[in-house]
Amino acid sequence: MKDLMFPASFRIFLFSLVFLFLSQTTSPQTQEEDPKKDGIIITVEKGQTLSIISKTYLDDPRKWKELLKSNKIDNPNLILPGMKLWVPASLGKKPIAEVSRLTGASELLLSSKKETTWSSANVGTGLYLHDEARTKEESLLELLLNTGSSLELSPNSHIVMEKVKNEKDPDSFYLKKGRMRAIITKGIPTRKMFILRTPAAIAEVKGTEFITEVDEKENTSLGCYEGRVDVSAQNVTVEVNAGYATYVEKGKPPTKPFLIPAPPEIQP
Repeated sequence: MKDLMFPASFRIFLFSLVFLFLSQTTSPQTQEEDPKKDGIIITVEKGQTLSIISKTYLDDPRKWKELLKSNKIDNPNLILPGMKLWVPASLGKKPIAEVSRLTGASELLLSSKKETTWSSANVGTGLYLHDEARTKEESLLELLLNTGSSLELSPNSHIVMEKVKNEKDPDSFYLKKGRMRAIITKGIPTRKMFILRTPAAIAEVKGTEFITEVDEKENTSLGCYEGRVDVSAQNVTVEVNAGYATYVEKGKPPTKPFLIPAPPEIQP
């Protein structure tokens, strides 16, 4: 692979992947508070079904009947876009992720709590739909997902908790910039466990371990060193298997997966 094929940021990304392979270890809708009730008020959006609403805001997409009962609605056909629904705290969804480890200055924007300014991250803080996390210079932040998977943000990185589009999809995340290492819990081989979006691509993951980076031009690099990741952009999907990487320039399809360079031999 010639140096001129990719920008310097991608060559640095590949260099970091080489040393990760060398040192592989097992380390790891609009809402508003209702002052009269214990819970939140949501606005039904166009295209949302009761199952999608239940998956997004509750622990189980099958809880939609309980949601109707809480709102004293007998007919599910009466749920229309623009309608306000109360989601009681007793049915509320557990956090999508929780801060499990951090070093240096990392911050959270807790939009789910109607906060509009960033605050310091603390171990144990839960992140819900629309919440964001970012790291600064020389800081790291690890998030433990409710599925058992973990995400590790490198310095100067930024991620957003996204909503699902249908009840069959797993939780979705948006890496706006920086580098993230993901260790995704293994599940059913044919079932998506995790969706990651970047400004340039979408990655659908089952059980795997991989690293994604978004550079200053919003291009995406992805290297896989366990399992498989399907990377899509511009209606083209490539399968990135263990030991391979792909590069997605914003507005273009992914490159054909290529072998990550072998790590250098260590002299005794």
